[in-house]
Parts: sequence; structure tokens; C-alpha cells
Amino acid sequence: MKNLSDSQLLAYVNQDHVLAFEVLFDRHWDKLYRIALSRVQDTDDAQDILQEVFISIWNRRNSIVIKTSFEGYLTGALKFAVISHLRSQKAKQHQLEEAMQRINILETTVDDLSNYYLLEKTLEEAVNAMPQMLKQVYLLRSDNLSVKEIADKLGLADQTVKNYITEVLRRLKIVISRKYPEEYLGIIAAIYALIN
Repeated sequence: MKNLSDSQLLAYVNQDHVLAFEVLFDRHWDKLYRIALSRVQDTDDAQDILQEVFISIWNRRNSIVIKTSFEGYLTGALKFAVISHLRSQKAKQHQLEEAMQRINILETTVDDLSNYYLLEKTLEEAVNAMPQMLKQVYLLRSDNLSVKEIADKLGLADQTVKNYITEVLRRLKIVISRKYPEEYLGIIAAIYALIN
């Protein structure tokens, strides 16, 4: 089977032939791995990306149509997978930076750890007292989901999600202004940064 061309092996792969797929995998792995590694500079990430490319090919084996050479197809698929990975990493880095900023705002607003825990407890109680939909929107937004993602997940219009976020902020402002009148503005700014 190792003597067959890529196109011949692909014909077998289209018929669920695992050995033909393994031959293709072994034939192209090293070159593609070096390309992936040169782009992402991390061995684990390069292996993961390449495995995703081959898994995708296997999953679409019965319907895949390759009009170029298989090697050309793999190189193109790898390019898109690397771009997708880098975008994902950039988004994760951005989310991490935003989370750190929110933590810093809260740390500077609340002067000691015990007060911070009391604030967390106050916020948790306030959110738990809200209607279920407001609570869900708050929690999803706190997990860095976009308005669009929340809308899709909950089957709501984008504007409805924005309205819920505004209502959550209004309710939290009331609770915070009563319990923490001195630190009110700083705490509200931190919460606003968290969910807006």
C-alpha cells in the first residue's frame, strides 16, 4: 500500500480504509509538522493543529473532494488551521488581559481581602436574587461571551441581551450603593468593565 500514489490512497480512504489513511498520515506528517512548528513555535500546539487537520480529513473522508494535489490540499488546510489557532490564542490572551484588569480594579477598590470576600458575597447574593434570565445573562457575560454569543445560546435577540445587561447593572448599582457607599463608584466601574 505504501507504493500507491496519494490519489490512489485517497480513493481507499473514501471507502473507509484505515490503513490507506495511516499511510497518507505517515507520508505527510513530518513535512507538515515542520511547517506548523515554524509558524506557532510550540511543539504541542504544532502537533495539535496537525492532528486536527488529519481528523477533519478522516471525518469528511466520504465526501471530501480534492482538486489539487493532496500535499497542496494539506498545506492549505494547515495554513487555515494555523491562522485559526493564532486567532484563538490572541483572543485568549485578550480575555486574560481583560480579566487581570478587572481583578486589579477590584483590588484597588476594595482595600483588604476580607472586604473583597464580603463584596463577592454581596454580588453573588444580588445576582442569585435576580430572575433566572438576568442571572444567566450576567453569568455568561462574566465568562466573556459576547452579546451575540449569549443571544445565540439563549435564543434571544441581541438587543434583548443588551437590555438585560443594562437591567443587571441597574440592580447591582442599587445593591452596591446601599452596602458600599464610599467605594460605590470604583466597584460599579469594575462590574461595568466585567459585563459591559
